[in-house]
Amino acid sequence: MAYRKPSDTEVVEAIKDALRRHGVISSQRKLTELALKELRRHDPDYSVSEQRVRRLAIQNDLASIDIHGRDTREKTRAGACPVCGGKTVKIRNLTVYGGTVTTGYKCRACGYWTGLKQRVPTLYVFSPK
Repeated sequence: MAYRKPSDTEVVEAIKDALRRHGVISSQRKLTELALKELRRHDPDYSVSEQRVRRLAIQNDLASIDIHGRDTREKTRAGACPVCGGKTVKIRNLTVYGGTVTTGYKCRACGYWTGLKQRVPTLYVFSPK
């Protein structure tokens, strides 16, 4: 089965339409299905991934996103945000002795945060802005 990739602007318009019609969308998969339904009105061969829809919604500031997650046993490392691909910054706290300690990491672009143990995103809730 052949498929075609829509442009970013087409995907953004489909996300806007889906959010406008349905309001709060309670999962990444549901948002992708609704955006894909909007895209396939123009071309039935269009296909788009869940990650692309999520990242375009965040990058274009189309929706506020509520990220639910679970902790793992792995230690957290500073680096790329698993939600939007942005850079995470350290969350620091002052100690009694005047020093600082890192208590976690936060992404300034999407609001994802994690403690010293890796926090894995499990559910995304999208609300239109």
